[in-house]
Amino acid sequence: MLDNSERYPLQQIILEDQFSANKLAMILMLSVVATALGTIWITHQTRGLVAEKNELVLQHQALEDEFLNLKLEEATRSDNTRIEAFAAGKLKMKAVSPDQEVLILE
Repeated sequence: MLDNSERYPLQQIILEDQFSANKLAMILMLSVVATALGTIWITHQTRGLVAEKNELVLQHQALEDEFLNLKLEEATRSDNTRIEAFAAGKLKMKAVSPDQEVLILE
């Protein structure tokens, strides 16, 4: 029998057995773990990019709306009827009649 003070290196025996007899199984197990970790990482990256894309689409739509509003405001402010109404109403101006026009030729 064995004495209580004598111990077998059980961990070393198990590791030697795994790496000597089951090399293919260990390689396949490590490949499965590496593939799983890669899949998790790619999924995480993809979700982050999709979220960023959605934010950019919302910003793009907001900028398009602002651009359209500015174009509409520009068209409204450059409209001659508005200017003529302002001139006639607040400034008490009136249109020049053809007989009051003076044409200067050089």
